[in-house]
Formats: sequence, C-alpha cells, structure tokens
Amino acid sequence: MQNHKDNLYEGQSVDPIYSSGKYFEDPNKYSKDAQYKADNFLKIFLGFARQYNITIHSCVDVGCGSGDITKIISSSLKKERFNLDIMKGYDVSPHVQTIRHEEVEFVHGDFCKSDEFVDLVTLFDVFEHISDPIHFIQRVALRCKIIVFNIPLDYSLKWAHRDFFHYKLKKGHLIFLDSVSALNLLTLAGLRVVDYKYAHSFLHPSTRHESFRQKIILPFLLRLLKPFFFSKILGHSSLFVITLTQKGLCDIDLTDYFE
Repeated sequence: MQNHKDNLYEGQSVDPIYSSGKYFEDPNKYSKDAQYKADNFLKIFLGFARQYNITIHSCVDVGCGSGDITKIISSSLKKERFNLDIMKGYDVSPHVQTIRHEEVEFVHGDFCKSDEFVDLVTLFDVFEHISDPIHFIQRVALRCKIIVFNIPLDYSLKWAHRDFFHYKLKKGHLIFLDSVSALNLLTLAGLRVVDYKYAHSFLHPSTRHESFRQKIILPFLLRLLKPFFFSKILGHSSLFVITLTQKGLCDIDLTDYFE
C-alpha cells in the first residue's frame, strides 16, 4: 500500500486498465484514424521545422497504441529527409510487445521512467487519460526538446447541454478541455506553445459516414463558424499543438517568432 501511495505522490501511477492490456484488447484500436492524425501532425510540424531550420535525429511516440501513427510518422519524416537515428513507440500496455516494424522500435514501458532524451516527442490523445496531467507533461518535457500534442476538445456546449461527459469517462478521458484551457494547461506545465491547428473528428475515417450530416451539414457549419466557435459549440474537434521544452527554448532560435 505504501508503494502505491508513493507512486501516486510522484505522479507515476498508471491506471491498471492500460497496464493490464484491457484497454487495447483489440490491438488495432483506432488504427483507422492513424493516417488522418499523422497527416495533420505533418502539416503543422513540417512548416515549423522548415521555418526554424529544425533537425530531428530522434523521436519517440509516447502512448503509441496500435503503433500505426508511429510507423507513418517514421516513414514520412524520412521521406522529408530527416535523418532519424532513433524512432521509438512507447506504451505501458503489454500488447506493444507484439508490434514489429523495421524502422521503429516498440518499447513496453513508461517513457517517464526511462533514461531517454530525444529531439521530438509526440503525444496524441494521451494526457487526458492521466490523473495528474501537468506533472506527467513536465516529466515528459525533461526528456526532449519538442513535444507535439493532439488534444481532444471534449468541452463544448453540445457535450455540456446533453451532459454526455460520462460517455467520455467511459472512453478513459479524465479531464475535459476546450482550446483555451488546453493551451493554458500546456503553459502551466512549463512549455512554450509556438503553433497550433484544429482538426475535426467528423473527418476521421472511423467516424465518417456518408450521411447528409457528415457530408454537407458539418462542413458547412465549420466554414460558417470558423474552427474555434465550431469546436466550442459542437465539439467534433481536436487541437494539434507544437511546444518547446526548456531545453528546446535553449537550442532553437525563435527570434523570428516575436517579430
């Protein structure tokens, strides 16, 4: 019992639903959306990397899940002439031990307890599953220069009006954010936000149905309301965010950013 209390105090306790493998009983969970999320990551990251002449030699995808996004990012960065010496996917779920790929090393373990230090960490749909997200992000930040997030924007008027937050709790989400609170949380964790873009879940292959609502109504409302108001009123959105850690701020010249 004492060890468990110590782990909670140190922010190191992992929910047994993940470490037991129950959450990923289906190892291909969310695989349908891998390409869509990887494409959104590349759109924002490649522009940032070119603008500031960023070189990436090592990358870790923390909470890699099925590993499909990790594989796509690895191949895509290499095609863009990034010389990746290290590409890894970390997950506390034991299913990750069965994933094999010639370009990626998959690690069953807690990245925050590792001795790794890398140029880039990706955290896609991860910290909303953590009971102490700020401490978790701070520990990740000690091990890298750049962190790119995908953060689901669960807190919308639609979800609040229908009181469907229990649905998100069943999905493992412990906190509910809109874009403002998400950006504030990252700043409170000690990161410098340098860019962000919206993505929309109604475009995910796993949720996209060829219905009138998906094909016509939601795209029309997105154009009408703009991304912030669309996410705030209807949800169906996430935020891709590029941040620099303290080490990243020391190594990357952001002079142009402030001009």
